[in-house]
Amino acid sequence: MNMQERALMEMRPTEIAVPQQASGVDFLRVLRRHQRRLIITFLVVIVLTALALVFIEPRYQATAVMRVDVEESGLQTEDETAASIRDAELRREHQIETQIQLLQSRPVARQVVRDLALHDDAEFNPDANPDKKTGWDRFLDRLKFWKGDAVKATQTPAGIVSPQLVERTTDRLLEVLDVAQDGQSSFIDVTVTSRHPEKAALIANKITRVYVKTQVEERQAAIRRRIQTLDERVTELRDQLVSTEQTIASYRRSHGLDAGAGSQADAAQMGRAAAELAAIRGQRAESERRSGSAGQIMSPLLADLRSQQATAQRRLGELTTLYGSAHPDVLKVRAELAQLDGSIARESGRVGAQLANEASAQRSREAQLAGDLASLRARSLNDIAEGVPLADLERNAQATQTVYLALLGRLKEITRNEKTVKADAAIASPALQPTQPSFPRRTQIMGAAAAAALIFGMIIVMLSEALDTQVRSAAQVWAISGLPTLGMIPELPKSRRRMPTHLRVIGQPYSVFAEAIRSVETRMGRNATRATGNIVLVTSPLPDEGKTSVSIGLAAAAVARGRRAIVADFDLRRPGLAGLLEDTSGEKDLLDYIRGDAEIDEIIFTSSSTPAVHGVKANRPAPDPGAAIASPRVETLFAILRDRYDLIVINTPPVLAVSDAQQLARFAEQSLLVLRWGRTTPDLLRSAILQFGETLTGVVFNRVRYRKHARLDYGDGIHQYHRYARDDQPYALLRNPLLRLRGRRSELA
Repeated sequence: MNMQERALMEMRPTEIAVPQQASGVDFLRVLRRHQRRLIITFLVVIVLTALALVFIEPRYQATAVMRVDVEESGLQTEDETAASIRDAELRREHQIETQIQLLQSRPVARQVVRDLALHDDAEFNPDANPDKKTGWDRFLDRLKFWKGDAVKATQTPAGIVSPQLVERTTDRLLEVLDVAQDGQSSFIDVTVTSRHPEKAALIANKITRVYVKTQVEERQAAIRRRIQTLDERVTELRDQLVSTEQTIASYRRSHGLDAGAGSQADAAQMGRAAAELAAIRGQRAESERRSGSAGQIMSPLLADLRSQQATAQRRLGELTTLYGSAHPDVLKVRAELAQLDGSIARESGRVGAQLANEASAQRSREAQLAGDLASLRARSLNDIAEGVPLADLERNAQATQTVYLALLGRLKEITRNEKTVKADAAIASPALQPTQPSFPRRTQIMGAAAAAALIFGMIIVMLSEALDTQVRSAAQVWAISGLPTLGMIPELPKSRRRMPTHLRVIGQPYSVFAEAIRSVETRMGRNATRATGNIVLVTSPLPDEGKTSVSIGLAAAAVARGRRAIVADFDLRRPGLAGLLEDTSGEKDLLDYIRGDAEIDEIIFTSSSTPAVHGVKANRPAPDPGAAIASPRVETLFAILRDRYDLIVINTPPVLAVSDAQQLARFAEQSLLVLRWGRTTPDLLRSAILQFGETLTGVVFNRVRYRKHARLDYGDGIHQYHRYARDDQPYALLRNPLLRLRGRRSELA
């Protein structure tokens, strides 16, 4: 595995090193990090919305409710199919849609314009009162009313309204009119929008009344036209019926046909005659039979005589048996029998003669009825022949009469309903004058604006967070490289940068700067592999990251703890350590030692202000820094320094600029990467680690703006340094969240 692969592996964070923060906490930190942008965005949107609401003229909406009299299908039966139900529902929807179209039709709107004289209203006719219009209104008027099409009321004579103006005003009215069904009900909402609440209610109610009145008048006019048409038709049919009946009467007179004559009457009469003839024939046959059979001749008297005859014969038989044939009683009974026989004979003759007379009379009646029946048949045949034209006339008269009576009944019904006609829709609820404007709804708009401002602010926050590619926190360093952050050194104000770093660390031990440097040195010492002679290499990705100041600070912090420390300036291209440590020694430097022109004691110098801090200086740039670093005398130098000092800090050039740091890494037990806070990007950090190719102990942030870092809320604890600081500058800003929220500036970085 080469050095680059090892560096990549080391960049991967382990699972146990840093616990992951909850996403909700991270989100809140992002919000706090960009709270100023969020607040400014929110306030800008709210203020702009409020200003817009101030300049927007309010609109009022008034709604009148119409009820449509839809055709009800009644109770559903079992035979009613789903298709028929859908058809009924479609018819209902069609009827309601028809009423909606009629309510917002041009004729209704045109009539409202005329009735309310809206063509003289500046809201509907911009030219009605130009003095009341604003510049914005006139601009909109120019957009809607082109110069060539504008029709002014003053262009027509007084009292006469131009039809074009009426149509233009009608267009304006239709623009502010909204007609819609109320859900799935049979009610229709007629809504009018206007600048004035009373005008909106007036127009909405006028539209409904004009609609109802127009429908009633149109239906009444249609009924009157229908009545006139029916009346003409009824008169025509009446004349036609009278003429036909007169023709029928004349035909009957000319042909001798009675009003009741006809095939049915003749058939009934012939049926009665035939029945009577059949009855007479039966009676005549019975009379002839009875008259021809004496035994069957019967009458009440004859029956009584025969009863007496039977009684006498019975007595005769009894007496003869008792007394014999010569007994006087027997003779008396025989005399009675002879008398009874004579009476029976006479009565039978009389009854037979009577039956014969009845049979003769019945034969005469039979002959008469047969003749009458033949006469009826002959007359019926004649009437049938002559009644064909009459039947045709009667059928025509009957049809004419049927149509006449139907039309006459319809005419009376329509005439009766003329005054009770009504429209398909009725006013269910008139429009009331609105008390609050429908637009703009300030509360809802401000609420929506607040929500939109928050959303827009969130978007800006997320974009700012996404576009913020600078590395500023220990968590970012760990996520990118897996390296720990050993410290965060604050940026000093310009007024306080004149004090050398080693003096600030040693002379102001309780300052935030000194505490930060001391924290880094302590952690480096805790991780050191040897108690003395520990070499720490300090480098950075790019120039001007502050690595030289950090190197001096580490040495000064070690000296403050009583340790022996020295800083070796191996930035052979841009040496500057001697000036920062206030060197006043001779001209011999590191390059002289590498060439063999000087001994080690000649190139080690002490700070004039802090003699305990030592350094190895380079007074001038090296012509070939790589060759100088590769010199065997460099290894000898570090071996001697290990014996003399507890801590040796190597100040090296940036790793992305040159490879000097990689060459010097073999001498160091620990390597420190200095990042300038808010300047180094993740790509630079990755590239620096890959370019260095050796194991890095950790990262130090330099020139950290504590106030901004605390406001960005990365979760670091650096804002707690002020609790222990004894710096000259107050830290009230860090202690007071309200001041931090207001963004008041302080000299404290």
